[in-house]
Amino acid sequence: MESRKRPNETSNNQELGLCSSKKTQQDQNTFPTKTIKITMGENPKKYLCNLTHRETGSLYEALNSHGLVKREIEKQAGKEMLVCGKEGTEGYINLGMPLRCFPQGSHVVITFSKTESEEKKNNEVCGRFDQSSAECVVFYIHAVGNREQRILRCRDLHEEGTKLCVYGFKGETIKTTLRKDGRFCSFVESDHWKLINSDTIIENSQPVDVLEGKLFQIDVERKESSWAAARTQKSELEDRNISELKGYIVNLYPTLTGEREKVRACIKEKSESSKEESLLQAYKRKFSEVAKSSISNQMLKLLSCFMDSTGLIVWDNNGNRGRATCFVFRGLYIFTCRHVLNDIVGEGREPSECLDLISQCVRVTFDDEYCEEPTSNFNSCFYIEPWLLISDDTLDYAVLKLKENGQQVPAGLYNNGIAFVLPSELIYMIGHENGNKVFDRCAVVTQGKRKEKSQQFVHGTEAAGHSHYSKFLHMCTKRSFQEMNVNPNDFTYNIFYNGSSGSPLFDCKGSLVAMHTVGFICEYESGVYNVIEVGIKMESILADIKQKHKIWYDGVCVNQQDVEMCSEAYINVFKQDIKM
Repeated sequence: MESRKRPNETSNNQELGLCSSKKTQQDQNTFPTKTIKITMGENPKKYLCNLTHRETGSLYEALNSHGLVKREIEKQAGKEMLVCGKEGTEGYINLGMPLRCFPQGSHVVITFSKTESEEKKNNEVCGRFDQSSAECVVFYIHAVGNREQRILRCRDLHEEGTKLCVYGFKGETIKTTLRKDGRFCSFVESDHWKLINSDTIIENSQPVDVLEGKLFQIDVERKESSWAAARTQKSELEDRNISELKGYIVNLYPTLTGEREKVRACIKEKSESSKEESLLQAYKRKFSEVAKSSISNQMLKLLSCFMDSTGLIVWDNNGNRGRATCFVFRGLYIFTCRHVLNDIVGEGREPSECLDLISQCVRVTFDDEYCEEPTSNFNSCFYIEPWLLISDDTLDYAVLKLKENGQQVPAGLYNNGIAFVLPSELIYMIGHENGNKVFDRCAVVTQGKRKEKSQQFVHGTEAAGHSHYSKFLHMCTKRSFQEMNVNPNDFTYNIFYNGSSGSPLFDCKGSLVAMHTVGFICEYESGVYNVIEVGIKMESILADIKQKHKIWYDGVCVNQQDVEMCSEAYINVFKQDIKM
């Protein structure tokens, strides 16, 4: 194979006239040099050539001394350059790594990827560029963290099987090395993470000296909320991060009470008709099948992108603290549950009359890391505009508007399409668990004998036979099958919610299906209680908005004659962009 490559290498060098500058040649006479092979793009035969540069220089410095690469970097301005080792070294390499860390004759492949960094000024290069005379230590990190956590700034690298080549200098700590690397998310600034290698756990305070050549996975700890820890009394539900919806809020949302009774009636109906196995066992079996199913790399990439657009709402209204989830719909507009606003302003207040209060005490962050207080210094923190034109207490949704602050707002989820059909079995929810951003697989629960006659909306109005019942989506999550030794009589309403209220739900194609709202305690069998969770279908929300706020709808939403075709086109284009 080497003998086949050499003629191509010579031919490309001669044809393109790719040689080092006179200054570089003079440097080579003074300093030891290192030679590496370069391929531009994924095609292994495209622009294969040799590059020789002084070994004290960085990889980025060496690449910029090469005429072809320098022109390509200028051509791809606004995109992030990714250099992946193919021979001699492995994984995606830090652009600041000194050539002395490379084995002689190493082969690297250069590609360019659009990421969040394309919005940064002066085409900032992501990497570590400090110098040291100490010996280099090179090791590797899985691009996906433990429990499928996103740990990298570049979303295109968040893929199973991908790894990063990281370098540090002997004597410095692991934390210092990863913090200086420049490619990791802000969790590296904290102490709450560690490296895992098989059964070995290495704290980030340890020196990098012993990591040479080894592959690790990062585990970011999930810290318990300081608010939860401060509570002196905890029920089992509180331990599970579930809180009963306050009585005054339930009274404002009679639809939720009605839906709870419909869910219970449906479960009772199915339990009575089920003879071979209990309904709880049937739901457990179905959820187990869903949970065991593998997630494709394409879907992982989609969920990673959708996580960027899912935000955490936190508030502190004179000691009334809480949190919920939201997601970017389009532009500066975000969606969440309207009952969240009632919780923020407190009893006896109408949210639309307390817009200044909401604007002052609410923060929204799209960071992946956990935050303990609403006043935390988030890396990406937005305030809310004193604007609440669109909301509804029947469907429990509200549209809020972020204040512009110079930061890039994540992409809107509406652009990826809206699902106008009931998902068959599996859907995904992105929400927050103890303040940490997570995604859950959910199994859709069918709704008894009341079959929905139509799932489609015609020009924003409900088709004939489309009952109110069909506006809700019922589902089982991992929380549904945790044993509960509670008595529903101890609670007034049996309507619960947690930090996932306002979470977006997606089907297997990546289309937006619904928004999570609440959960209900239901009795499957005598004395066996579990939670069924409920979401409001996005088709119902958008139809309601179109009917009541047509000007806003026409201005923000895409004017679609055939919604399904347009939604499918959106998601196909989006997937193609990810593949590219």
